[in-house]
Amino acid sequence: MNITGLGEVRPARCLEPDALARVGEAEPRAFTEAEYAGRIARIRAGLTELGADAILVFRPSSVDYLSGYFSAETAPQPLLVTADALYLYVLDLEIGRAVASSVGADILYCDYSTMHRALEAICGHVARVLPQTRRLAIDTSAPNTPPIALEALRTAGVSIVDADNLVERQRLVLSPAELDHVRAAAEITQRGVDAAVAAAREPGVLDNEVGAAISEALLREADSKSAWGPVVATGARGGIAHSTWRGTPLEEVTFIEFAGTHRRYHAPVMRTLCRGEPPEKARRLEALAGTAVAAVLDAARPGVPCSRVAEHALRELGPLRDDEVFHHMFGYPIGIAHPPHWMDGAPFYLTTANEQPLQAGMVFHIPASFRSFGVMGVGLSQTFTVTENGACALTHGSPELIPI
Repeated sequence: MNITGLGEVRPARCLEPDALARVGEAEPRAFTEAEYAGRIARIRAGLTELGADAILVFRPSSVDYLSGYFSAETAPQPLLVTADALYLYVLDLEIGRAVASSVGADILYCDYSTMHRALEAICGHVARVLPQTRRLAIDTSAPNTPPIALEALRTAGVSIVDADNLVERQRLVLSPAELDHVRAAAEITQRGVDAAVAAAREPGVLDNEVGAAISEALLREADSKSAWGPVVATGARGGIAHSTWRGTPLEEVTFIEFAGTHRRYHAPVMRTLCRGEPPEKARRLEALAGTAVAAVLDAARPGVPCSRVAEHALRELGPLRDDEVFHHMFGYPIGIAHPPHWMDGAPFYLTTANEQPLQAGMVFHIPASFRSFGVMGVGLSQTFTVTENGACALTHGSPELIPI
């Protein structure tokens, strides 16, 4: 591992061998060096297909996936993968995080106090290390890609090739070690469910108190936090998508959604709490959500197009009533994720528009949330993986109303 200053940066004086050794042993890596090396090798093969010399990765979860690097810092800190090198660009304050978490990359650091100029130094280095053809793959439309970086690279004579979610498409199929992380996350998710139920049964409980109980359960003994949530939407706000707690008493029906995490791998669920005898509308929404989950789990198999899974689920659901709201997305990929959301990968969805086939090792969340608009919401979901024998739920519990 080489650590080098980039641009006009003050020398880092803390990089003595003994100090670096201590920092490097401060926390375990999420995967073996061999697993990271295999990922990089597959990305290099993908670059050949794209006709690119290298790829510059800005999405934090993909940088993590390829190198292990992660930090609470949100400034752009990209990873460059060339045919024979791996460069991780960080701010000087992040050298410790890079040494503690990354695998296999040379670390180049910029001055934290001139953060606004760091991208200029990074792009200059990228341009210098590329071969004469200077064909660089970048996800140009990704929200994490700074437009100023694209402009600086083009000004330096770099030819930009659309990366077409190269890293994120590789991430769609999880390795056995990654699946173990999702299973561990699912155990933590269930602690959140249990905590929500216990809190909701307390007299006079408020929705934010249920959210606090979920959060405490998800963080206790965890090694990472969820990229989003928890959501607690009670009563009419449950019928308004993406509403959450605001310090009010629980009503008859309460929608909750959150994810446990392990090594930043997520396992989301939606569950719905019901006080007393469920009203007819809640039972109707429960039936729809349960049908959607069952239909997806029944149809999802290797080689089956995503569109066929969605079409099967739509047939099973039948027509919705005028006041019923559903997004008609029957699943989205799940795995490693960084804020702002656990839906942090390739746009590969279980919808009628996606005719790509499923593969063993893919993991999806089924967001089976049905709402009576402005009245109530019921969400009953599972995170599942595609196996050679069909779909297998990774999250726990049944898709049905939980009495409180």
